[in-house]
Amino acid sequence: MKPLQTTQVTGAILVVLPKFIGDAINTLPAIDMLREFYPNNDIYLLARPFMCEIFARNATNKLHVIADKRHDSGDTHSVFAKAKYLKQYQFAMAVLFRGSLSEALLCTFAGIKYILGYRQNGRTPLLSHGLKLNPNHHYLHRYCQLVNDCHGQPFRYYQLPKLSYQATDRVANHQTHTSVAVYFGGKNKGPRHYPNELALQALQLIAKQKEVHFYLLGDPSEKEESQQLASQLVAHDIAVTVLTGTTSLSELVDCIAACQLMISIDSGPMHMAVAVDTPCVAVVGFGTSAWSVVAPKNKQFTALISQSCCLDENEIIKAISPEQITQAALELLS
Repeated sequence: MKPLQTTQVTGAILVVLPKFIGDAINTLPAIDMLREFYPNNDIYLLARPFMCEIFARNATNKLHVIADKRHDSGDTHSVFAKAKYLKQYQFAMAVLFRGSLSEALLCTFAGIKYILGYRQNGRTPLLSHGLKLNPNHHYLHRYCQLVNDCHGQPFRYYQLPKLSYQATDRVANHQTHTSVAVYFGGKNKGPRHYPNELALQALQLIAKQKEVHFYLLGDPSEKEESQQLASQLVAHDIAVTVLTGTTSLSELVDCIAACQLMISIDSGPMHMAVAVDTPCVAVVGFGTSAWSVVAPKNKQFTALISQSCCLDENEIIKAISPEQITQAALELLS
């Protein structure tokens, strides 16, 4: 593959973000690389509607966000309709951080000359610059490698993701209590969910050794489980606030940033915590991707990885004890 010369790209650049928020956050270092290569080009991020606000806040001069309404439940936008819409921007180059065939077709139909992506899912003929994917590479590595290798490998290292955040009054500025954000997921998370009965034990143990105020996070579908956990904590005189289902995505980032610690399953909120430098304990069972390729790279991060030999995926995470969570949390808080 002949390296792309930056002088060849004379117009705007389209960046197609992944479908999950954690993966999308991991593209930020690669986007920074693109800005190094193209300081004067407009860069547009094509993102799922629900995550646009979080990237719009990170947007600076010449960095913009486009909502990909093909994935909005209220609209039915085809690849052809979206390609027609994108043509107005006259994009000179597209970088595909998603591995699907439809994204390559979208950029081809939009008349984009240079399309960078990994050779997978039958889309190789549509790429002007394609790399072979090594599935063992960390997501951070693969996103940055795509940008770097297609431009002749001038960079030797990449930075870690950083998200913008703002002060919030959703998390109290306690003088005596330590604010701890908590996200154990709900049953909608399948085998990644840490059961309420074990979560309660872990939070009780932490509260016995530290003056804490827990902030329970999650989406609206997880509100009932959060309310149940909160009621049990209140019954034991433990300070707790339920923010589940009450925050926008950007407000969620702000709340996590305002806390001194995050306890989370393998999830988007876990990646948010790392990207705003909030120390984080991750409770890792059976995930949607191999842990080695998604694990955050941060010194203030502790991963508790299940060593269970159980054949039932939903039981694997239960091998991580409340005592392990407590110990990891107190160590990070110290």
